[in-house]
Amino acid sequence: MCKKYKHYVYALFVSLLVPAAAQSIQEIQRLQSEYEMIQKQKSTERVGLEQVGEINPLTGLPREAAIVPYVIPSTQEQEKTQKYFGYDFFVKRDTVTFWENLPTPANYLLGPGDEIIILLWGETQLRQTYTISREGNIYDEKVGLLNLTGKTMEEAKVYIKVQFGRVYATLKGINSSTFMDISLGELRSINVNFVGQLKYPGVYPIHPFSTIITGLIQAGGIDTTGSLRNIEIKRDGKLFSTVDLYAYFIKGDLPEKIQLRDQDIVVIPSRKTIITVDSAVVNPGIYESVPGETVYDLIQYAGGVTPEASSTISIQQIDPSNNNTNSTYNNFYLEMGNAKLVEIKKRDHITVRSIFQNQQFIQLIGQVKVPGIYNYFEGMRITDLLKLGGGLEDPTFIKSIYMKKAEIIRRNANSRYEEIITIDLEEIIDSSKNSDIALQNLDRVVIHANLNYFERKNIQILGEVNIPGSYPLLSNNESLQSLINRAGGLSSKALDNGISIHREKIYFEDPPKDKVLSQLQAQTNIGRMEEEEEEKNGKIKLAWEGLTVNLMPGDSIVIKEKVGAVFVTGEVYNEGLVEFQKGKSIRYYLDSAGGINNYGNRNNVIVVYPNGITVPWRRFRSPKILDGSTIVVYQKADLTPFNATLFASTTASLLSSLVTIIILSQQINAQ
Repeated sequence: MCKKYKHYVYALFVSLLVPAAAQSIQEIQRLQSEYEMIQKQKSTERVGLEQVGEINPLTGLPREAAIVPYVIPSTQEQEKTQKYFGYDFFVKRDTVTFWENLPTPANYLLGPGDEIIILLWGETQLRQTYTISREGNIYDEKVGLLNLTGKTMEEAKVYIKVQFGRVYATLKGINSSTFMDISLGELRSINVNFVGQLKYPGVYPIHPFSTIITGLIQAGGIDTTGSLRNIEIKRDGKLFSTVDLYAYFIKGDLPEKIQLRDQDIVVIPSRKTIITVDSAVVNPGIYESVPGETVYDLIQYAGGVTPEASSTISIQQIDPSNNNTNSTYNNFYLEMGNAKLVEIKKRDHITVRSIFQNQQFIQLIGQVKVPGIYNYFEGMRITDLLKLGGGLEDPTFIKSIYMKKAEIIRRNANSRYEEIITIDLEEIIDSSKNSDIALQNLDRVVIHANLNYFERKNIQILGEVNIPGSYPLLSNNESLQSLINRAGGLSSKALDNGISIHREKIYFEDPPKDKVLSQLQAQTNIGRMEEEEEEKNGKIKLAWEGLTVNLMPGDSIVIKEKVGAVFVTGEVYNEGLVEFQKGKSIRYYLDSAGGINNYGNRNNVIVVYPNGITVPWRRFRSPKILDGSTIVVYQKADLTPFNATLFASTTASLLSSLVTIIILSQQINAQ
């Protein structure tokens, strides 16, 4: 047993002797716990990936398929996402604004609280306001007590005129000289009971002119569990009328304009049917049916079919068994022409199928005025497609098209690869050759561009040339010497080999960036122009030798002026310009700048010539110094200084750990 523990102690001792692990025991334990945590996280992530199908890097296929059982969505969840037809009409709102201006209904019955305004004019002048008492009477000092209970407005007018005629004789007869007008003033509210499947059932004081529609609005509307097809109105303890609101919602018709009266009871029974109509109908949703209605009727309630509807209707019915304890779904299809023959059941689900959308298109790609996807029709030919893409009648645009070769890429049902059909556009547009080709559905037609016709970027040449400016390339291999000659040659101030060539980065990018680079503009400060233009236009400086170097479109060339100086920079005592002396070595210029300082690296000195060529200075190879050259002295490598305090602390920690291990080893041996 002791030997077993000794092996662990020795292993720990060896690990502490590793130089990279010169740390305390606590730090080692902390690192170990962090490592275990990372490994645990990786294991968890790997398990999670394998559960959903980790990809095998060798086969590219999932290691394990995640099989999820198919769950049939419940009918209740489907109903929550569907819209119940008609119920949002009864949104509670402020309705006084339009009720106050309603004319008095002819069948309105006067009752306690109504205000009657009687106006006489002509030979007799009178304006008097009366309020019907609880007993249904109004009282006039001259006429007496008049009972208006149960009378409509028209009946009240006849009755009041007769009674006032007994006092005012000029009201009587055909040639009466006094005239009467009777109108309603302030109206009482009536109390109507709304019970059943409403959002807020109860007794409501409503406007006396209210109909069943406006009354339900004031009561807050019907709940989706209530019926819109069988609303009952009870009056004086008896069933007065039954209302079906679908005719009003869909056609704006009511069987009769039913005015509510005081103490009426409006009963909203539970809906007996839940009919879902969806897919290719104008207003998909959940509807209600009554006995005798057919599939066709419910589709009409849903606004009819949409233009993309097919003639096939899917019906899903609940077919109850004989013992009424279990039920099954009875699914079938029928044609639209037979929809009037199939009667609706309680929970039918009607799906008006949409017509199948076939992929009928052709794609036009490349050098055309309007590339894109076009609808395909039977008998479509290549000339038809070219006309849709802008045509080939434009004599200027046609020059930008490579007419000798175009391709039709056609799918091949017998191969995994597409078939390439090469065509000659010149022959196709020549009607005399009758070479037009019929296209097939899903073909892709590729029209190539004539690169020779497109404008290429000019070259900017600035500085010490006789005719600076912008010049187009004359050939693919035009040299620097040729362009200088076209620019009138170098001026007398031009620096030998002091020519900077700047080339666009897009030639060296993978993939090349599709961007427009701005042209180089002439600046008076030619020395700063190189850096500014490189940054602005995305160009890099080209190192070159010999005037035979080939130029590229978009190049920028700067001819520097003779400066008679050499620039010494980097780790020297006096950084700056040194007068150029022909034939002097690099050491002369370094000494003229004060020599290399203590931070400079004598083995890392380079010379940058005006044409961009860079040459290092070696002990047995000293580069020639030219006018306008730059000498750069780089810094020595940054070495971390010895930290005596850190070394002492680490050593003490290691010795303490060794002593602890020795003591533990002795104690184990003693056992």
